[in-house]
Amino acid sequence: MSGEKYISIGKLGKPHGISGAFRFLLERELKSKSKVPKHFMLEIKGSFLPWFIKNIEWVGFNDGFILFDEIINPENAKKYSGCALYLGEKDVNAFFKKDADSLHELIGYKVSDEVAGELGLIEDVFENPGQILLSINYNGKEIMIPFVDDFVLELNKRKHTILFSLPEGLLDL
Repeated sequence: MSGEKYISIGKLGKPHGISGAFRFLLERELKSKSKVPKHFMLEIKGSFLPWFIKNIEWVGFNDGFILFDEIINPENAKKYSGCALYLGEKDVNAFFKKDADSLHELIGYKVSDEVAGELGLIEDVFENPGQILLSINYNGKEIMIPFVDDFVLELNKRKHTILFSLPEGLLDL
């Protein structure tokens, strides 16, 4: 699983009850509540670890209670209250509906290129058929960067940064 990109899809709330279950909230809409991932990833001490779902009880549209195999009592659960839930990109696409609005969360992210260094902040996101473009003010002019997996080296939601490996000449257009 090394090198896989993880996307935040929700958050654990406070532990609930005596079993170690959590209240949770999903930020994205599932394709079906009957078809959920077998696990979520949690970032613990800088590493992403899978937590396998024992049970989910839905309360609302995108929230409920979740019990993991890894948590056996409420005392243990308290340590993870407030943690973000992540999934790999393939799992996000398999289980969640495409949410165009979530792309607008990228506005304000700091963009860097591995060669050119810091480029600027994302000012707008444009969705064209088959392509998403990020608008950045670079050296006083607007540039459009295609938001494609092949160019993205790292997307850090916590730090609000994106590191690209842009094709030569793109910044000169």
